[in-house]
Amino acid sequence: MNSNLDLSSKFRLFYKISLFLSILIFLNLLYGPLVRATGSGLACPDWPFCFGKIFPTFDFQIFMEVSHRYYSGFLGLILLGLTIWTFADKLLRKEFGIYLGLAVLLLISQINLGRLTVTLKLDPTSVNLHLLNAIAFFLVILTVSIDARNKAQDRKESFIKPDSLFRKDNVFLFLLLIGIVIQIILGGRVSSHYAGLACPDFPTCWGQWIPDHPLEIVKIQVFHRFGAYSVALLLAIALGFAIWKQFPTMSRRFLQISMYLLVAQIILGILNVFFGLPKLVTALHTGFAVLLLTFSYLSLISRAIVLTSETERRPER
Repeated sequence: MNSNLDLSSKFRLFYKISLFLSILIFLNLLYGPLVRATGSGLACPDWPFCFGKIFPTFDFQIFMEVSHRYYSGFLGLILLGLTIWTFADKLLRKEFGIYLGLAVLLLISQINLGRLTVTLKLDPTSVNLHLLNAIAFFLVILTVSIDARNKAQDRKESFIKPDSLFRKDNVFLFLLLIGIVIQIILGGRVSSHYAGLACPDFPTCWGQWIPDHPLEIVKIQVFHRFGAYSVALLLAIALGFAIWKQFPTMSRRFLQISMYLLVAQIILGILNVFFGLPKLVTALHTGFAVLLLTFSYLSLISRAIVLTSETERRPER
């Protein structure tokens, strides 16, 4: 009994640390767009130092950029500690080794993309990949925390079995996730091409749904808007299908929260247009996009967990 108690305590501590790290990563996903919205992305012309110094002479923009680097470094140290603990413990290595190995690879990729973002002078491709890589890193650590939470509750079942995840009736959830990721990419293109105010009106653009405008940034903005309409349609279909097929309560609840987040996201987009890209609203717009992806992902994961549990508890014939 004491052994089981110690094991549960270990998983509980692992869960708390990984959840704390995932929250910090999410906050960094807000911080990054805020750096860009304040025009601080190239406040330091070199990397990894700033004007050749660890602590340069600060103004507001340099502070934003350097503090973002320090904060990201702090996250790396937490991940390093968690990874060392994982691979030093046989049980943790067995349960979470693949996750942490993937997280380390994503962190290395993130550092390199951050370097390229600076050295390539905010090249749109590197900026967008930097954001997507950060989101992938966040989702991996979030998955670790969910898995650790299940094990802390002394559940004997597997976390998720592939046949519980890759099912035909999960197709709308997968399509929703793909649609949100594409929309985030489109949003990144809007930001990196400075197309946020390419359309002065809403919901039309220059008085038309599909404007005949020569500027490329107008097309980028219009694609982003139609991407949002597509995500709204996919979410409505996924939620309706989940209710019809009586998905687990938690899975449906996550989709309902996703619908609220989508409404908030659309409102933030409108505010960006009519108030000229307020810095905080711009950062929140990215943050809510990540939250929308997160809760849609949690809907899929929570259903897969329930299906796995039901399968393993089913008596053999």
